[in-house]
Amino acid sequence: MDKNLESILNVTNEILDSIDLESYRGMSATMGSPKDFFYMKSGQEHYRLLAYISTLFNGETLLDIGTYQGSSSIALGHNDNNKVVSFDIQAQPEIDLISKKNIEYRLCNALECLEIIEKSKAIMLDTYHDGTYENEFYSQLNSMNYKGILLLDDIFLNDPMKNFWNSIDREKYNITNIGHYTGTGLVYFK
Repeated sequence: MDKNLESILNVTNEILDSIDLESYRGMSATMGSPKDFFYMKSGQEHYRLLAYISTLFNGETLLDIGTYQGSSSIALGHNDNNKVVSFDIQAQPEIDLISKKNIEYRLCNALECLEIIEKSKAIMLDTYHDGTYENEFYSQLNSMNYKGILLLDDIFLNDPMKNFWNSIDREKYNITNIGHYTGTGLVYFK
C-alpha cells in the first residue's frame, strides 16, 4: 500500500485535532457560518484532514477544485513546501484576505489545465455537489490514467452525490469519520 494512503487511512481524530490552525485566523475571518467552522474537529469538518495530508507531501503541487471562500486551499497550503493551485469558475472576493505565498488562485475550469492535474499527487474536489462535474472530473482522471489521491467532499449530502460515490469503481475509502460530517471520500488512482 502507498505510504501516504496508509498514513491517511490510519490517522486518528486525536492526531488531526492536535493540528494547530490558529495562525490562519486572519485569513479565515470572512469564511462561512459559523465563523469558526474552519477550526472544528475532524469528523465535523475536513480542514484538519487536509492540513494533515499536506504534511505527507513535500515539494509537490496539490489541487483544490472549487475555491469558494478559500478554506480548503488554506488547509492544503499548511505545508509551505508544497504549492497549492485552487480553481473556481466564479470570482471569489473572500480570497483577497488569504496571504499564503504557496497558494495560487485560478479563475477557470480545472479541466482546461490537464497538465497540472496530471502532475498533482493529491486533489481535493469540492464543487456544486450535483454529481455532474464530479463525474466529469472523475472520468477525466480515468481517461488520462491519473496517479494519485482524489478527495471528495459531501459524498452523502444528497442523492446525486450518493449515486456518484456509489458509481466509482476504483479503490475507494469512506473517511467521513476523520473528514466532513456530510461525507468525505478518498479515491486512490494507482
